[in-house]
Amino acid sequence: MQTSQNQTQPQAPALDQIESLDNFQKKHADKFTPGQLTWFMRNRERNGLSESGAVILSARKFYINEPLFTQWFASQKA
Repeated sequence: MQTSQNQTQPQAPALDQIESLDNFQKKHADKFTPGQLTWFMRNRERNGLSESGAVILSARKFYINEPLFTQWFASQKA
């Protein structure tokens, strides 16, 4: 008897949704200063950014998943 477990893998984001941290800052310079993004990244474990899945660290370089970052940022409370 075969049992079928329906395990779904989370879909990987499209590459055009991922930006290097530098490009992300340039693209959104009207919203975030380099210092703000540095603070977000330095405190990513405490502020929930890591848990959100919005940050990718590959080959010692940070990348931002824009849709997930937007969700994380919009969820921040004053």
